Amino acid sequence: MDLSIRTLILGSVQLPAFHPRAAEGSCVIQGFVVTHPDGAVVVDTGVATDHDLLNEMYRPTATPLVDALNSVGVDERDVVAIVNTHLHFDHCGQNRMLPSVPVYVQAAELEAARLPMFTIPEWAEIADERRRVIDGDAEIAPGVSVVATPGHTPGHQSVVVRNDDRVEVIVGQCCYTCGEFTDGTVLPEDMHDTSLLARGMASLDRLRRLNPAAAYFSHDTTVFIA
Repeated sequence: MDLSIRTLILGSVQLPAFHPRAAEGSCVIQGFVVTHPDGAVVVDTGVATDHDLLNEMYRPTATPLVDALNSVGVDERDVVAIVNTHLHFDHCGQNRMLPSVPVYVQAAELEAARLPMFTIPEWAEIADERRRVIDGDAEIAPGVSVVATPGHTPGHQSVVVRNDDRVEVIVGQCCYTCGEFTDGTVLPEDMHDTSLLARGMASLDRLRRLNPAAAYFSHDTTVFIA
């Protein structure tokens, strides 16, 4: 199969003082789309700008998901699945822009999304008819799988794309930067809480052991190339 991963630049946020990476000032928000003979698979949908408190705290900019897809040559009507790496507001904010498309999410993430201050609940809410709940690893389409990578959140998942003998990984926020992926490190402050640090390290090690030819990150525009 001829599968490819295309990056969607979906917006940015200004990082408030309480954020562990506040010194960096701002944060790019990326999603991805995997082209597939059975239809396109979108990985994360970015942020929106219709929440007053979020606007005040993070000052988001947002590219409409449909526009982002069209800009890389993908017709939104060809999308057959959305995978949310996790349900923080900057990864699920535009799920509603493709209202008939199934959304794949980990059971542990749905539970975590009910915690106070975890996300924007109305953005993370997935209608029953769209919700595809995964507990662990699963194949979404031939050559496209999700793997459970808890750490940053309890139900974080990453996406593995196998194209003949070539393996590529959409890391999501299993780690924050390409440099961390290269070094095999995660920062404790990027984990959901300290109890998940060991699992976060194991999740990253799991992805690295796939020996991917390329790896893509939610908040780092640098692509890891083996």
